[in-house]
Amino acid sequence: MEDMNPVFSFPFQAYDIQEKFMKELYFTIKNSRLGIFESPTGTGKSLSICCGALQWYIDNRQKTIQDIENDITKIKTDLKNLTDSKDWLQAEYDKIKKNQTLNELQFKLDKIKKQDELFNEMKNRVAKQKSNINNNIHGNYFPYSNKADKERENNENNLDNEECDDDLIVDSCDKDVSDEEDLDELNEENDHLQLKIYISSRTHSQLSQFIGEIKRTVFKECTRVVTLASRQHYCINSDVTRLKNVNLINERCLDMQKSKTKSTSVGDEGKVLKRTKTKCSGCPYYNQNNITKLKERLLVDIMDMEDLVKCGKQLKACPYYASRMALDDAQVVLLSHAGIVNSGARSGFSIKLKDNILILDEAHGLSAALENAHSAPVSYKQLSSVKTYLNFYINKYRARLNSKNLLLLNQMSFVVGKLLGILKLKVSGQEQNDTKIYTLEDFVIKSEIDHLNLRPLVEFCRDTRLAPKLHGFSMRYSKEVLEEENKKKILNTKSSFEKFISNIKKTDKVVEETEETKTSPQLPSETSAGSGLYAVLDFLDMLCDRSENGRVLIQRGEDNTSHLKYLLLNTAEHFADVVSQCRSVILAGGTMEPISEFQGLLTNNTTDVDRVNIVKCGHVVPPDNVLGICLSQGPSNINLNFSYENRMSNELLNEVGRILRNISSIVPGGVVCFLPSYAYEQTVYQHLLNNKFIDSISKKKTIFREPKSATEVEQVLQKFTTAVRKKGDRNGALLLSVVGGKLSEGLNFSDDLGRCVIVIGMPYPNVKSPELQEKMNYLNRTVGSSAGSQYYENLCMKAVNQCIGRAVRHANDYACILLVDERYSRTQTTAALPSFIQKSLLTSCKFGQTIGSIARFFSKRKEMKL
Repeated sequence: MEDMNPVFSFPFQAYDIQEKFMKELYFTIKNSRLGIFESPTGTGKSLSICCGALQWYIDNRQKTIQDIENDITKIKTDLKNLTDSKDWLQAEYDKIKKNQTLNELQFKLDKIKKQDELFNEMKNRVAKQKSNINNNIHGNYFPYSNKADKERENNENNLDNEECDDDLIVDSCDKDVSDEEDLDELNEENDHLQLKIYISSRTHSQLSQFIGEIKRTVFKECTRVVTLASRQHYCINSDVTRLKNVNLINERCLDMQKSKTKSTSVGDEGKVLKRTKTKCSGCPYYNQNNITKLKERLLVDIMDMEDLVKCGKQLKACPYYASRMALDDAQVVLLSHAGIVNSGARSGFSIKLKDNILILDEAHGLSAALENAHSAPVSYKQLSSVKTYLNFYINKYRARLNSKNLLLLNQMSFVVGKLLGILKLKVSGQEQNDTKIYTLEDFVIKSEIDHLNLRPLVEFCRDTRLAPKLHGFSMRYSKEVLEEENKKKILNTKSSFEKFISNIKKTDKVVEETEETKTSPQLPSETSAGSGLYAVLDFLDMLCDRSENGRVLIQRGEDNTSHLKYLLLNTAEHFADVVSQCRSVILAGGTMEPISEFQGLLTNNTTDVDRVNIVKCGHVVPPDNVLGICLSQGPSNINLNFSYENRMSNELLNEVGRILRNISSIVPGGVVCFLPSYAYEQTVYQHLLNNKFIDSISKKKTIFREPKSATEVEQVLQKFTTAVRKKGDRNGALLLSVVGGKLSEGLNFSDDLGRCVIVIGMPYPNVKSPELQEKMNYLNRTVGSSAGSQYYENLCMKAVNQCIGRAVRHANDYACILLVDERYSRTQTTAALPSFIQKSLLTSCKFGQTIGSIARFFSKRKEMKL
């Protein structure tokens, strides 16, 4: 009965809700169930996940060892007690079977215990390695000097200057090249599968938080943790990272692992006809010994992504392959949602979910992650670039391509041309902006590619690695050179044609002009043909599946904005494969409303919900520390309804100015105000500026605005923090932010940084969006008549709840949440708010009542401090 009340090793005295969370998580995993866990932001959810899951892991391992030892003891006892039987044949058979079972159990036990021995040996090696690095810190340790790096760079430049295009020619022998160099081969000999806990979150910075939490626990000494990420995040070779596009980075990396030896072409008489070099030298960081050292460091010292990259540079070892190599021995694996929800990504990382545990944190974004993973946008620019360079490629190498490859390349060019054609603007005089949605069957007919079998075409492009070759071709040859070559070919063709015409005494200038126009296509703006082809292949891959729940969106507009996009209406069917493999799947988040949406994801929209354990935890802060207000009337007694039709009125914009001016006067510290969109934030700010509201607010608080550029976010936050903490005439700072923007998720406005969070209006998505309309219609047909409108409501409230979660981050924190719109007072809307807000929520409030409540709330806090 001891495991009925597991003892959790928490770094400090756990709150009751943390104890509840850990116990429920423990038993959900133990009983192989599915779970939906809601624990408000700021309640130590990440730490509770780590302690609850790792405690189960250790207890389960000990129980497994104990069970095996008990079975071994029992079998040995049975063998000793075997007596002579009349049926000697059966007795001998039983003896053989028991010995066989005994050997299997002993082998399994030895294997488990061997893991600990190997891990201890690894620790000793890493300790010696660190000592060696410290002794050689002045420069003698690294196997590659700057001089060697420059020599490699010069060699590569020399290779690039060679007039040889063998590496650009598609050939069937390129098939499966990517598999030949993958370090997965190193792990294939390891036939055992270490039981793993996969922890997934929305961003890599959130995964780093889990690393920090594990380091705070007693499990840090005995837990092997690996963070998986793409080459784009882990590559430390500047020659590769400068490519930017993740697919091109992957291909370049694989190219650099090829043989560096010279290849020769030998004639019939044995003479050397041509001697060529591979176009890329090997990667200096792809060194198996160094990678093995880095892998061991990673398993012994718990590292986040930044630590691993830094250590990789020290050891001159590739962090990407070190993390892949460490995967087999890891007990906890951290990765982003994108790495889990996409089957291709799981395969690429060699993730094996069968009988393992999957915990998805920040699960409110799971639906969006699934939709993104199964959408395939391709723009007019990309199609145009691919079409242009593919034509150049075919024309230049026509004589060097075999007939089959030439046929397939022409078919690919034909398909890209048809996709381009369907995006072209309509006849002049008609409306330019046009959006249509088609079923997959209708789309292939509409685009006139229904007679082609697309699957072999996509496989040909992937097997021959056409995309990186096309990228290399576009980088090696300028557009001007290719245009000039085409013109020469056209002139030669015209010259031959004119001779032919003069012989039969006929002319046809119109044909010549038309031919010249066709052979000299308009060059697109700067867009990589290689990265464009990857987007095209992803789109064609989706078409090949012909899913009943798949749709194609065609957005026609100006050439720069036109695009195609694949839409998957039912993402649950793809997540069902993940759920079926895992021992247990846990969805955790600060706000998991509506629960029905996540139940549908876990059960693939079936009624079988008995396996799902729903756990809702309260907040660590007392109800008195949170004041929630739904403001329905403004200072001028105007009803506040910020619907799309109303929100641009001067009356409402003036009310916003008055509200912010009054709130700035009575709320100390930082105020964060969320607006529905960047465009509306700009409108509000401009109106406040023109009508002198900014001047009056600035007397009380310094005003900051959320930047559109991600690189400027940190700088704005630092300035905001400084302004809040600065003592003087002003009473803190006001930050104008955007719902769903860079400041609405994952950021911490604790204590004085977020004493008041204001959400103005309800951030509903555009209901006229064809994508949204199609999704809502699908839900109405398949789930129920009101499912579409419920989905629409949920999109809004999930965004609002994320904004609310930025404040009140620990037990002693306090804040006011002000929801400015009369629609927030509706029963169905208040029910979708976080439970800790509902306990103190005041609805249908007038402005005078609101200001009075806020003033008393902060006055009481001030008295408590005194």
